[in-house]
Amino acid sequence: MRIRLGTYLIVTVLAGAILGGLFGNRVNADAPLEESSQNLLKAFTDSLAVIQSEYAREVSSSDLIESAIRGMLRTLDPHSSFFSRRDYDRLQEEQKGKYYGLGITIRAESPGSGRVLVVEPPVPGTPAYKAGLKAGDVIAKIEGEAIDEWDLNEDVIPNLKGPKGTTVNITVERTGENELLEFEVERDEIPLYTIKHAFLLNPEIGYVKIDRFAETTSRELDEALKKLGEDSLSGLILDLRGNPGGALSQALEVSDRFLKKGEKIVSTKTRTGADDRDYYAKKGNGFKYSMVVLINQNSASASEIVAGALQDHDRALIVGETSFGKALVQTIIQLDGNRGLALTTGKYYTPSDRLIQRDYTESYWDYYNNRYDQASRDREEFLTDGGRVVYGGGGIAPDIEIEQERLSKLIRQLRRKDVVREFASKLVSGEVETDSGFNYSDKVLESMKREERRQAVDSLEISDKTFRAFEAFLIEKDIEFAETELAEDKSFITNWLRGEIVLLTFGEEESYRINLELDSQLQTALDQLPNAADLLAEKTL
Repeated sequence: MRIRLGTYLIVTVLAGAILGGLFGNRVNADAPLEESSQNLLKAFTDSLAVIQSEYAREVSSSDLIESAIRGMLRTLDPHSSFFSRRDYDRLQEEQKGKYYGLGITIRAESPGSGRVLVVEPPVPGTPAYKAGLKAGDVIAKIEGEAIDEWDLNEDVIPNLKGPKGTTVNITVERTGENELLEFEVERDEIPLYTIKHAFLLNPEIGYVKIDRFAETTSRELDEALKKLGEDSLSGLILDLRGNPGGALSQALEVSDRFLKKGEKIVSTKTRTGADDRDYYAKKGNGFKYSMVVLINQNSASASEIVAGALQDHDRALIVGETSFGKALVQTIIQLDGNRGLALTTGKYYTPSDRLIQRDYTESYWDYYNNRYDQASRDREEFLTDGGRVVYGGGGIAPDIEIEQERLSKLIRQLRRKDVVREFASKLVSGEVETDSGFNYSDKVLESMKREERRQAVDSLEISDKTFRAFEAFLIEKDIEFAETELAEDKSFITNWLRGEIVLLTFGEEESYRINLELDSQLQTALDQLPNAADLLAEKTL
């Protein structure tokens, strides 16, 4: 469980810190220490020397010191943190919206395996696309060395990334090929998009998913709304589920996009009050269409600023689950050696003066893992512009609460063993004969126009024959299941299979659309758009 908590902490700090500007100034460490502190600092250096000379094995002094800094910051709050060189480089990549690498999306081939799977077709123009990599390829070696024992984040990704113009040699296994395939790929600049999915759910309803907030988010949103034909929209669903936050400046610009000029977006308050500040919509974009915002328990920080502003001003209805509840403001301070601190320097308040930060004083474990228990406690009431009751503390409570459906035992087992993806790749390659009618050659796929692809996706069905073949495949893979379980989960599995097939052929966006078909929170958001329109009509009276 320590691994899970540590992983979430680093994700929250790297992607969810509300940054002061973007990065703070280099730290000034010249302030004098009290005599008692000087004595403790001497005790620290003495302890470090003893550990290095007497401990049972050789240890790195830099690792020990970094651990000590992390421990010091953890006594403050859950979000003040230390960045190693690698963490600080990663933070800068995410905030600048680009890195240098191959342009592929990968995941572990199977739990515990170092080998990685290319999970979607490389985007045209990227190094991976030019080299000929395909979705479903399994990377088995890097620079001739087997990566079965490598860690995905610590070993694989750093070896695939590198300076622009340098090359990396990778060896892949490909379904249908008897021999390993060798590729030399030249690294190039790869954009890190914060909005991957923006499309029309029907001719008048748009959908935009913001994964995090970085320097490019506002510009990406403008481009997404232009692509959707914003002037012709009657409704928009803004999906902030799983969005851990990011740059404050981008939360402000995204909120500004949907509010009226002069409406408050957020307030930040510091310990002394000297740096307290109110932020207002500078441009505003009026109220062209109704809005529903989707949030869940992993919507945090900057995404909560946006959701809170739109809720407090009655601009949108909020649907989903109570958000994370992070209202601590971090400033990123650069240290020597390309390291850094994310230091909490204040708190933020929504326009109705709500502080939605959850309590963390009793246990950091409860803070990250028992969120629903905390959210259910009595909370202070506030009022929106139109007089609706909203709540402080414990995150942003949705106007319409609907939990994501829990996965069955069988579905969890299928996910854990990745057999749906494996079966889908066999269908696409023609290795399994069925009447799915979805065996397109590369040349046919490349020649298809967008609308033709959409029609192909819409017409794709998983027949009874294909489903029986899948059942036989599960038996072959020694997956234990009852016939009743398979029958109960049939609609979910067929939808999942469709999504995996489309992912391997047409790419992530078309696959993502299929996944939304059984998304109960999204379907509720669609149902609530008329009520959001009524709310907006009352606001504009």
